[in-house]
Amino acid sequence: MSAMGLLDEITLGRYVPGDSPMHRLDVRLKLGVLPLFIVASFAAPGPTRLAGLGCCALVMLLLAKIPWRTWWRGIRIFRWLFLFTLLLHLLLTPGRTLFGVEWLSHDGLLRGMTVCTQLLLAIVFSSLLTLTSSVEALAAAVASLLTPLRRWRVPVDELVWLLQLVLHFIPVLREEGAAQVEAFRSRGEDLAHGSLLQRGRLAGRMLAPLMLGLVDRADTLAHEVAAGRQSMSNAADAVLPRLAGRDLFMAGAGLLALALIWGLL
Repeated sequence: MSAMGLLDEITLGRYVPGDSPMHRLDVRLKLGVLPLFIVASFAAPGPTRLAGLGCCALVMLLLAKIPWRTWWRGIRIFRWLFLFTLLLHLLLTPGRTLFGVEWLSHDGLLRGMTVCTQLLLAIVFSSLLTLTSSVEALAAAVASLLTPLRRWRVPVDELVWLLQLVLHFIPVLREEGAAQVEAFRSRGEDLAHGSLLQRGRLAGRMLAPLMLGLVDRADTLAHEVAAGRQSMSNAADAVLPRLAGRDLFMAGAGLLALALIWGLL
């Protein structure tokens, strides 16, 4: 796989415009509900609850109406993390042996598969938030949720501004990386070809211009975001409408499903 393809596969932090129920769901509710599903994914002790969370994730994926190829490519990029996690538990977890081989753990295999499933669900729920919510909507939602903290003189506007800067920087990082890869490819150098040592040397030479380009882009981005900072104090009122009954119903259904999974399974 080429480096350009690798950059295109990253879904975390990317926004895909759409008009699905998940896109229309109020961002404040997504910020409140989806993190609970992420926490539940890591806290689920057994396969039954993980299966229930998987069903919830599948329903949300269908509601998001994002092409399955996008999800598959976004998950595929973590395949080495899943493999390393599985092998780590398989080889180092004490317990029953697998196939009579002393250095293979049957309990480790089961635990590794559980941890990989937890990671997979956490990635899906995290991607659902960013893929269906624009940077401006996320910043406005955070500003709205943190508004009560102004009473205790918490610098809410500064925190939201920094969050907006970070969220805007993610696609900049992807674009600058793609630009550097294309620039080296035009000179006949490609990360997709050659030995591992040759590709490592090429990546090292690519690092310096990439960092310089990122510094320039980050400085420009900071000035652009700072230009709209004056209106950040009332961003929530300007961007986000009042919570609709449909949004409250969807959020309530998600919380009810999570409670049923945790209480009955």
